[in-house]
Amino acid sequence: MDTTVTVGGKKGLTGNALKIIAIIAMFIDHFAAILVTDYLMNVTPDLQGEELQAWFQTHMYVAVLEMVMGCMRLIGRFGFPLFAFLLVEGFTHTRSVKNYAIKLGIFALISELPFNLGFSSKLLDPSYQNVFFTLLLGLLSMATMHFLGEKQGKKKKWKPLFYVTALLLGPYGVYMLLKNCWVVELFFHPQGNMIWILMACAAVLCLVLFTVLGRGWDTEKKNRFAFTFLSLMVFSMLAELLMTDYSGGGVLTIVVMYLLRANRKKAFGFGVLVLTLMTPVEATAFFMLIPVSKYNGERGMKLNKYFFYVFYPAHIGLLYLVTYLLGFTTFALR
Repeated sequence: MDTTVTVGGKKGLTGNALKIIAIIAMFIDHFAAILVTDYLMNVTPDLQGEELQAWFQTHMYVAVLEMVMGCMRLIGRFGFPLFAFLLVEGFTHTRSVKNYAIKLGIFALISELPFNLGFSSKLLDPSYQNVFFTLLLGLLSMATMHFLGEKQGKKKKWKPLFYVTALLLGPYGVYMLLKNCWVVELFFHPQGNMIWILMACAAVLCLVLFTVLGRGWDTEKKNRFAFTFLSLMVFSMLAELLMTDYSGGGVLTIVVMYLLRANRKKAFGFGVLVLTLMTPVEATAFFMLIPVSKYNGERGMKLNKYFFYVFYPAHIGLLYLVTYLLGFTTFALR
């Protein structure tokens, strides 16, 4: 992924150093998710209750391996927020957003085959798309809010969008909380028409709230509000529709980091907070505040610019191949 331009010999971690940390964490995570998981599924018998407990007592190494796998998956949580952070850095410094988006799109398509094989043992699996799609949608969201806000922000013809955005923001927030927030899911389980009632109430509440708050806002501020949140809603809901890795919450994480980019530690911290509200195990990524705080804004040592793109599909494909050759997984067309 594109990172910041080199600005001279500052001390600290470079963008490429952060990328290396991210891909190591990602490899550890995928090694556990693909090879170790499939191995455990093969060696663990289909038993229940006391019989299964008795089997584990005579096969303690399996229990130990499961704990090791759990630790590996926790380490893997370091990866996505680092890539999201570097995507924001790349967007703010890239010479061509168009070329950046094209590269992400190409590798999203290239990665889909090994991703399907690695995580579902199927050649085609429309139920789950690889993380490049999430990063691409996050990039498009940032680009839309930036360029529309910059070029169209002062035009009065866009003022009605402020009220449209305020109206849609409530249902969007309800959907994201019910769909992606484990805290809400734990205590609140609305069903059927109750969900639509909540969305309608949230729509009215947000429209009234932002109409009152926006009385003192000028045209530019109202338009920026509209372009920012409409972009977020459109591209995060696209991620939900496509069922990408990290889905709409991943796009929201990227946008939060972008909006708070003036303070990198705050941006990364709040981004991880969004992920943690999605899944509590994502909280381990807060440890990555340490290397992020050491980030010096430089690109770092010269590496082929496609290395980090190629690594993603290549290592997943290799892990699947090894798992398949060892007989731990299968192959299906769909």
